[in-house]
Amino acid sequence: MSPLRILGLALVAVAATLVSPETGVAASIPSPACNGGGCGGWFRTNVTVTWSYDPAGVASAPGCGGTTITEDTSATTVTCTLNYTGGGGTFNSVTVAKDSSPPSVNPSVSRSPDSGGWYTSPVSVSFSGDGGPSGISSCTSATYSGPDSGDAKVTGSCTDGAGNTGSTTLSIHYDAAAPTVTPQLERPPDADGWYNHPVKVAFNGQDAGSGVTECSPPVTYSGPDGNPAKIVGQCRDAVGHLSDPVQVELRYDHTKPARPVIKARRTEKGISVSWTLPADVVRTEVRRAPGGKGKKPAVVFSGKGIRLLDRKARSPSRYWYEVRVYDQAGNVSSRTLAVRPSGGILLPLGGAVLRKAPLVRWAPVAKARFYNVQLWRGKEKLLTTWPSETQLRLHDSWRFAGRRESLGDGKYQVFVWPAYGTLAKPQYGKLVGRVDFVVKRR
Repeated sequence: MSPLRILGLALVAVAATLVSPETGVAASIPSPACNGGGCGGWFRTNVTVTWSYDPAGVASAPGCGGTTITEDTSATTVTCTLNYTGGGGTFNSVTVAKDSSPPSVNPSVSRSPDSGGWYTSPVSVSFSGDGGPSGISSCTSATYSGPDSGDAKVTGSCTDGAGNTGSTTLSIHYDAAAPTVTPQLERPPDADGWYNHPVKVAFNGQDAGSGVTECSPPVTYSGPDGNPAKIVGQCRDAVGHLSDPVQVELRYDHTKPARPVIKARRTEKGISVSWTLPADVVRTEVRRAPGGKGKKPAVVFSGKGIRLLDRKARSPSRYWYEVRVYDQAGNVSSRTLAVRPSGGILLPLGGAVLRKAPLVRWAPVAKARFYNVQLWRGKEKLLTTWPSETQLRLHDSWRFAGRRESLGDGKYQVFVWPAYGTLAKPQYGKLVGRVDFVVKRR
């Protein structure tokens, strides 16, 4: 209790025994109230001090009206004095403490940054404050341990004796984790999850803190074959953290399968083709030239077999068969076999589209002394001749049966028969063959 309060109570005690000389009324001791209640402790809002007393015989009461304290204060004394008619009086005093302002708060970090302005491990932060009139009662502390950030926030507070709380936030750079690494391949696998030719692998880093400064350089993988083949990369951030090695696994096979061995023979039903199948082959494709429509090759087989009967190759023409074998990675090897003609018209190829007059060539027939060659367009015969060789060069124009003929755009047929005897008395054998072709000059 303050000396003033002790003194006031003593005076009141004395005054309480006094009696006004004129009225004979016993003196009253004024009683204080703060905001309608007690006046002890700290106030955090404006304080209005009021007084209650017995007004009988009171001539004047200086300081006994309502007094409002608006400024923060550790001890403001308010006094009420009662002056009685005829002399004498009493008084009372009250001391009021008010603190409505939150304390200012200051952070203090336990150590300096670890690397280039960044903290790389947990760091303690304490907080102190200025509590104003009521002083500081308590302050918090904190330890920051993540997440990584270039603007990590640490918040603390202090409370003063009046119960006001102030806070502040400290920003720090924090990076305790190594970068994460993402490998990136320049393209998808070439076939069925396999790469069959060199592929570039790059390593990209991500770091939420100080940022990535370097990563392993891109690698172009070109062998050896592997399932899986392995490539390793890392990244480093600005504070020196090195990531764990990141391993890329891929299936790589750049080795072609062994070339197949091909056999073929003609049969009454077509051409029978067979081939060997290397152990690592998963698919075979067979192409024949000429195809079904002109010279362009056609696929006549695709699968896992080792033979086929090409029923559409029944003419006596020459055929070429290319057998391609593929492994699981898409590598391909091939071999081509020519099947020689057994007879018939060899040139031009059936269905050929030509821009100039063709050379007609056919297989020789035993004992034939010459041949009869006929050229037709629809139902019109344009030429018949008897060459002794097994070929005939057609021309753009010629004379036949007393008229001029020409090889204009259109569809033509050539027939060839073997001839025996003499030109004067020919004898003809079975048809060597027939071939259709188209002339299209534009």
